[in-house]
Amino acid sequence: MPEIEHTNDEVLNRVPAEFRPLLNLEHLTTWTAARQREHNDDRVTYEAARAMFQAVLRSQEVKGDGPWSARWRARKVEKHLSRLVKASRDAASASEGLRIAYADHVRTVAALPGQRAEKAKAKADRRGRVNNFAAKSLTKTVAAVTARPESDEESSSEIAGQSASKGSGGRTVRGVNDLFDRKGA
Repeated sequence: MPEIEHTNDEVLNRVPAEFRPLLNLEHLTTWTAARQREHNDDRVTYEAARAMFQAVLRSQEVKGDGPWSARWRARKVEKHLSRLVKASRDAASASEGLRIAYADHVRTVAALPGQRAEKAKAKADRRGRVNNFAAKSLTKTVAAVTARPESDEESSSEIAGQSASKGSGGRTVRGVNDLFDRKGA
C-alpha cells in the first residue's frame, strides 16, 4: 500500500487485519461512502419516526389541557429522536471528513521528502551566498589594511568631499585610519 510507506512495521502489525485495508485511500473511499449511505438511511428513518411521533403525540388531548400541553408532553419524546437525527447527520458528515482528512494526510506525507530537499538546497544556497559575501568582505578588508602608501605624498583617489590635509608630524591625512600608526598589523 503506497499510502503507508513511512509507517513502522511494528505499529502496522498491531492494527487488526480487518482495518488494514482502510489505510489504502481507495478502500477508505468506498468504506466511507458505505458508512455515509448507512448514516443517511438511518437519518431518514429517524426523521420519519420523529414525524410519526409528532403527529400522534401532539394530537393526544387530555381533558383539562391547555393550548400547548400536548405539544410540551410530545416534546419530551421528540427530543430523543431529534438527537438521533442530528447524530446520524453528524456521523455522515464525519465519515466524509475522515476521507478528506486522510487524503490530505497522504498527500502531505508524500510531499514531505521533496519539500525537505528543497528547503535543504535553499539553506545550502543561502549559506553559500553568505560565505561568498563574507569572503569578499574579508578580502576587501585585508586589501585595505595591507595596501598602505609608501610615502605620505602619494596621490590616490579620495572619497568625494575629502581632501588630503597635513596632520601633526607632517604626515598627509586622508582618513581617520591615517591618524594612527600601524606597525605590524
